[in-house]
Amino acid sequence: MLRAIIVDDEELSVKWLKSVLAEVGGVDVCETFMSPLAAYEYAKTHPIRIAFLDISMPAINGMRLSSLLHELDASIDVVFVTAYDDFAVRAFELSALDYLMKPVTAERLAKTLERIARKQSGSEAEAVGPQAANYKHKELLTGQELKILQLVAGGLSNKEIADRLYISGETVKSHIKSVYRKLGINSRLQALRRAEQWKLLE
Repeated sequence: MLRAIIVDDEELSVKWLKSVLAEVGGVDVCETFMSPLAAYEYAKTHPIRIAFLDISMPAINGMRLSSLLHELDASIDVVFVTAYDDFAVRAFELSALDYLMKPVTAERLAKTLERIARKQSGSEAEAVGPQAANYKHKELLTGQELKILQLVAGGLSNKEIADRLYISGETVKSHIKSVYRKLGINSRLQALRRAEQWKLLE
């Protein structure tokens, strides 16, 4: 299941999209938000794969929220859901995966989810063999994140990692959170298992 959030300041729109997603299947809507700021704070500590964002919202619009989410994790797929079609070009300039018009239909949403599933599965890399797939997984992490993952695997504490890499403890925490988001996990034990599964430490 692909973990997703819905962000829209109209409650009826949130309920409608959630019901259509349930009808289509394949997506776990872990949270819905009427506040973009609340959604952003949630994404800081919870791994998500898809963000369904309304564009016209007060304080922070969907375009800005998209940029903030991608600063946290560039692998998050953003799908804009809006009643207006005059933002389409700008949306794709922001690397949106799709742009849906309200009211969203199950048929149209299914096409979006097919695109996301193909992208998330890494089918192109897997088609040319497991080594290529592992290389694709490694590309999710920066060089520094891979180093930190290796040190975590070696049993080092955050302080020991900071001392080894000559960075602050807060920087270590930030990198570890980023690793968790990108790997879709939430603990050191899960990080080690995912690293072994994807051969990230080889």
